[in-house]
Amino acid sequence: MEQQAGMVTVYNNWRREVSETAGVVPTWVPITYWRQGGLLERLPFVPAQARAVFRSYQETRRALTGPLDAVLFNTFNPAVIHRSAVRRYRSFLMFDVTPVQYDAMAHWYGHRPDNGGRLADLKRRRVKQVFQEAGGLLAWSRWTAASAIEEYGADPARVHIVPPGVDTSLWTPRPDARPDDGVVRILFIGGDFERKGGDMLLRWIAETDRKNVELHLVTRARIDSGERIFVYNGLGSNAPGLVALAQRSDLFVLPTRADCFSIASLEAMAAGLPVIATNVGGISDIVRSGETGLLIEPDSYPGLCEAVESLVDSAETRERFGRRGREVVCDEFDVGALVRRGLGIIRAGK
Repeated sequence: MEQQAGMVTVYNNWRREVSETAGVVPTWVPITYWRQGGLLERLPFVPAQARAVFRSYQETRRALTGPLDAVLFNTFNPAVIHRSAVRRYRSFLMFDVTPVQYDAMAHWYGHRPDNGGRLADLKRRRVKQVFQEAGGLLAWSRWTAASAIEEYGADPARVHIVPPGVDTSLWTPRPDARPDDGVVRILFIGGDFERKGGDMLLRWIAETDRKNVELHLVTRARIDSGERIFVYNGLGSNAPGLVALAQRSDLFVLPTRADCFSIASLEAMAAGLPVIATNVGGISDIVRSGETGLLIEPDSYPGLCEAVESLVDSAETRERFGRRGREVVCDEFDVGALVRRGLGIIRAGK
């Protein structure tokens, strides 16, 4: 289980749900690509990417020793590094993006895409082989499932859409937590502030003449608080303070410029919030425009302004979208049900 960004939430949710599932004896392998104080990390002449690949190989190899009925890789990266394990065990890949899709968003992720050449061809062939050899693929969204099939030749019969889900018993609405003061509280959650579009929200609140709005920003970025702007650093995944903040808010807005999925949008919907988000990656699987919130085009400041102002102006629409969003999450994105679905696919072997 990779430990990068939102993958930590996935790992923690799966670990909790599997621990309560009879008939499953798990061995958990957190993949960090880094060991504090490790010998490998102290070799300055070895490129950082090469160190990360070798560290992942070591972390995975230690677990692939005993009798195992199946191996689940989240994401496919450790599987590509350990292709021999994919061929030796019944192996399953869980992922939110394919390399082709990630390369298309490279600028916003600070990622250097493969630009052709022998090494790029070798990597693409390796990923294609792993996608085709795995016993099953658990794609987070229709968007990435289509890429696995169309661009990597995965067998459609072995591709399943299994989103990461959300703990609907933790993320719940609390209408009594919202102050009855006429202020509309807008919540934004995004560690990578610019990629997630937080700067556009700051521009909007600076330019609007509305005094009945507040912007609550949860991010790693060091943003100055100000009039109607509140910044929260250090709120981790599923933290009580984060849940409470969502329950006090009226609207969740994520004008992200590049994303694969949005667990934060699911959590906000589970807490009963209407969601405004960008139509990128797999987000259209989450937000149903006109039903649970509004979808806008990427990097469209006018589209963001129109969407935000329409929901700021209508408490009735916010309430309707939020109520329906909670229903959708409980019906389709409850983490317990999705983990059970994933385990069922692994047990069936395809």
